[in-house]
Amino acid sequence: TINAVTSGLLDIICNTVKKLLPKNAEIQQPDNINNNNPPPLKTFDSRTLIGIITFDSTIHFYNLNANLKQTQMMVVSDLNEIFLPIPEDILVNVQDCQNSIEILLDSLPSMWRNNQVMSSCAGSAIKAATLVLKKIGGKMILFLSSIPSIGDLTVNVNRESKNVKSKYKNIYGSNNTQENNMMDAKLREVELLNPLNNSYTELAQQITQFQIAVDLFACPTQLIGLDLATIYPLVKNSGGSLYYYPQFNIQQYNDKLREELLYTLTTETAWEFSKGE
Repeated sequence: TINAVTSGLLDIICNTVKKLLPKNAEIQQPDNINNNNPPPLKTFDSRTLIGIITFDSTIHFYNLNANLKQTQMMVVSDLNEIFLPIPEDILVNVQDCQNSIEILLDSLPSMWRNNQVMSSCAGSAIKAATLVLKKIGGKMILFLSSIPSIGDLTVNVNRESKNVKSKYKNIYGSNNTQENNMMDAKLREVELLNPLNNSYTELAQQITQFQIAVDLFACPTQLIGLDLATIYPLVKNSGGSLYYYPQFNIQQYNDKLREELLYTLTTETAWEFSKGE
């Protein structure tokens, strides 16, 4: 969306992921003149699989086949019937396809530089990513800068607005207008700590059957947030992690986001172990 592009979020993501490609490992090695045994810098190992999906009001898949000279983008605009436009090459081995991956990461910021779309179909994109991962499981990393407003799993855009009154009844009403306003504000805070509905909890129950965990990088650029009370159950109940950057801007959060993204991309994760007889 326009928020992800103009805030610099997309640039940070692409640059960080690109550093972890095996072909860039030598470039990152520190000067070891005064240190004969520098700590090795982590990169994606030979078994790592990666897929990249972007979204605004539509969902964009990318063909990462190693034989392609230029990455192909496929757009799915029907948010009611999510499908994979190609059966393979959306999720690929990093070692085999790192040139294609690097080309895409280099081109994404310029490709979407003039994007003016504000709508976000994040819920539908999550379901699309689930289709990609369901056969093998793994970690889904979701970057969210705009509230899910269209497609599946939308949330109330105005829910966190200060102008919206609480639906909870104030049973401690008094003749003092100031006291009533303070009580209404407290009731409003309590209401916002609870999910709008259980849709993301139910989705978490579905994706955990496929051994999928969701890490969420919440990067709202506006004062009004993303209604994390509604979305967070997806992260919590799938065994993922939440990284929060309120009123995201590249000047304040550049290093923090880069370090935490490197951490989540390189940390070993245990899924399910079954011992044969």
